Amino acid sequence: MELLIHLNMKNNSENDNRFPLVVHSQFEKLGTDIDIRIIVVDDEQKKTAEKSIQGIKKMYVEFSNIFSRFDCESELSKLNLSVGEFNTASFHMCEVATIALKFNKETNAFFDPRILNVLEKIGYADDFKRGNRKFDGDDNEKFLFFDRNLAEDLKVDGNKVFFGVKMDFSGIAKGYITDKIVETLVEQKWENFLVDSGGDMFAQGVDENNKKWTVSIEGIDENKLMFSLSEKAIATSGIKRRRWEIEGKRMHHIVNPKNPQQFLFDVKSVSVIADSVVEADVWAKTIFLMGRESGMLYVKEHNIAAVIFNYRGTAWISPKAKEFLC
Repeated sequence: MELLIHLNMKNNSENDNRFPLVVHSQFEKLGTDIDIRIIVVDDEQKKTAEKSIQGIKKMYVEFSNIFSRFDCESELSKLNLSVGEFNTASFHMCEVATIALKFNKETNAFFDPRILNVLEKIGYADDFKRGNRKFDGDDNEKFLFFDRNLAEDLKVDGNKVFFGVKMDFSGIAKGYITDKIVETLVEQKWENFLVDSGGDMFAQGVDENNKKWTVSIEGIDENKLMFSLSEKAIATSGIKRRRWEIEGKRMHHIVNPKNPQQFLFDVKSVSVIADSVVEADVWAKTIFLMGRESGMLYVKEHNIAAVIFNYRGTAWISPKAKEFLC
């Protein structure tokens, strides 16, 4: 997932003593930009918010140590070295695996964490910002494991998981992590905040102007399209920053498990508004993989709040998404 959604709010400084104000922290983790904003009403809350954000930073580090596929010491990387057997796993790994199985069924297998072998073969084996794109073996290789039910290759038994093939939870982990950060802030009694994990975003309460949080979508003029959100998540799936070409073949990182050799370019991005970030994350990817026409039809039939943006600069906004327009 890329940083495809931008915030729109006045630029308050943490040194500004006018209240309410925003305690704001921006840093990089999970291979993307993280943006945390907490609204405070006095100096005591300001100090508490600063401590909360320090704790949140530590949480991102811990989650990165679990789910990063580019860190050979991460829990995921170690589990991917033990394919074919049950291994003891952390609570979060077990929970994400369980959620992955759930969404695999709900999306009719459009969501599938077994895409790692495909990504490595087509040149996305290392960090996109620092690595080089090149084929690893036969680019026409058949990935027969997609013919099997995911439940045959991904199993959870108590505190143990089974990987039948290597897994990549990047299509769900960032949304899951963001939801966990939101849960922590709610438990700490914060009422008004925004968490943005590289475009996987949750808006709680109101901003410092006592209005719902406003977000726009990259590539679309904010004067033409702006959403007003509270107690809602929004996530975008797109290929602007992670696409490449090798030997005349164009590819991107959003792999279609139903046809791993096919890379659609009729859609630039899909944004989905939902009750949780992980839900918005998964459905944004799923609708992207359906393609523009099939995606539009599915969104309308299932009353999903979505925006489908194509390379001609045209944005289709679903009837449900229009309910959140400013």
